[in-house]
Amino acid sequence: MKNKRLLMLLLTALATTALAATIAGCAPQQADSDKGGASASPDSFPTGSLMALHVNGELDKTDDYSNKFCLSCHPRDVINKGNEDFAGIEGVNPHKAHLESGECLSCHSVDATSTLSCNECHDIPLPDGWQSAEQGAGPIHHLE
Repeated sequence: MKNKRLLMLLLTALATTALAATIAGCAPQQADSDKGGASASPDSFPTGSLMALHVNGELDKTDDYSNKFCLSCHPRDVINKGNEDFAGIEGVNPHKAHLESGECLSCHSVDATSTLSCNECHDIPLPDGWQSAEQGAGPIHHLE
């Protein structure tokens, strides 16, 4: 019985350590002094920008904002599930768009105000700190 309890404690400690290592590995370490990201306060960026949301220095050592980089910490299935019935509207999920924008930076801004591109055609309520894309500005309105 004592060995079982010791084994369970050991397995729990190993699992906790593995989880912590996985989470820590996802976030880059503090920025070098010449990068400048670590000195900027999240409050100095617009609400909803990636720099305002990643407050623990996760973006301080990168200039790679590719989908591959974003999805290394934010799995697509988690993003999709978290955005089901977006803004309380049944069936709306901007991350499962019917038009293929594909790039995270199509809507998410690194250090400026993020723009809900869906609103080029639709009228979806905005998340806090976001701006709406101009109605009629999308590619569908420029087909000839």
